[in-house]
Amino acid sequence: MSEAATLSERNRQHWDELAKWYDEKAWVKDIARAIAAGVKDNRDWIGVDWVKKDASGHSDREVRMLDYACGPGVVASTLFPYVTDVRGVDLSPGMVKEFNRRAEALNFSPDQFHALEGDLLADPATQSTIGGKEFFDFDLLTCSMAFHHIENSELASERFVERLKPGTGVLCIIDLVPDGSHHHHHHGHGHAHGHAHGKGQDHGAELADTTQSRWGAYPAHPADSTIAHGGFTKQRMESLLTGAGCLEVKYMELDKELAFGPDFANIKRRAFMVRGRRAE
Repeated sequence: MSEAATLSERNRQHWDELAKWYDEKAWVKDIARAIAAGVKDNRDWIGVDWVKKDASGHSDREVRMLDYACGPGVVASTLFPYVTDVRGVDLSPGMVKEFNRRAEALNFSPDQFHALEGDLLADPATQSTIGGKEFFDFDLLTCSMAFHHIENSELASERFVERLKPGTGVLCIIDLVPDGSHHHHHHGHGHAHGHAHGKGQDHGAELADTTQSRWGAYPAHPADSTIAHGGFTKQRMESLLTGAGCLEVKYMELDKELAFGPDFANIKRRAFMVRGRRAE
């Protein structure tokens, strides 16, 4: 088994376990609210031509969204009012189950809002569940708080862009600023799944010594073995998206610092959003 595959399996097991209690922690809810607010408040900055829905919920046209490493669907449910259908994809069957449970609780139709297990970085020949044409030509692909778990950042960026509609599809990644490296790259109206030494390492954020957290100078925590990168600089993300074939790449930091709570050594980190439009 390759080291990257081992990381994928560690992530699958870890997030399956977290899915059992994810909704029970106050700090998890606080982070979800902060990310949801950052996405919603900056949806115009993201740059998708969002749908307009009438009082009965009918849309003026189709806008399709793929939420990768979707987890329980924080970003997907936040943006659902502005798109016509959402497909979530996650390595973790437990998180897929939670995503679909929440969708049912919100009375979302499975035709419009549904997740399934899959890995965009796997060999395309093995991607039976997400290899069909319905999993391409998306208007928006999001990846929230998962990019630092992916070993090969270049490959991930390329695979994300491949799933977008040429010329108009938008990639939006939400992730962590390297510890101690944030520079408040705010937009004017802003609010608020590898190994360390392989291809795709974040050159702006070396991992800490293994006796410390992989997120920096913090005590080790349960997610350490699932993390490939300690965060990403503005320059690194701009280079990744541009190299994957995106134009109009923009970056901003979210206003609210994220506090990960006692389950994750009380780590506090800044988060960013980066977006780019797929070229023709």
